[in-house]
Amino acid sequence: MTDNKPSRNEEEYFAKREAELLQQRQTAAMQAAAAAERQSHFMKCPKCGADLVTERYHEIEVDRCSECGGVWFDAGEVEGILEQERAGIGGIFKSILQGVRRS
Repeated sequence: MTDNKPSRNEEEYFAKREAELLQQRQTAAMQAAAAAERQSHFMKCPKCGADLVTERYHEIEVDRCSECGGVWFDAGEVEGILEQERAGIGGIFKSILQGVRRS
């Protein structure tokens, strides 16, 4: 009669391999959940959660909330507006406010 019982080395190998696969699956699941979480907030108002609409004012793009009217700037946009204000292109903030009030 042949003994088909796995050796201790085989058991250790398969246990280690199973643990590695489980870790890989958990890591992939966590990365997918984080990506889904980021995507669920994309172009949503931080204040009320409604959709944001991108509008251009004097070559600057701003994100405006379609519900509460909030105006949101991405990194560098305020600096761009201030640069244009210093260069003599006035009224950018005023035109942004007028655009928000019209909506």
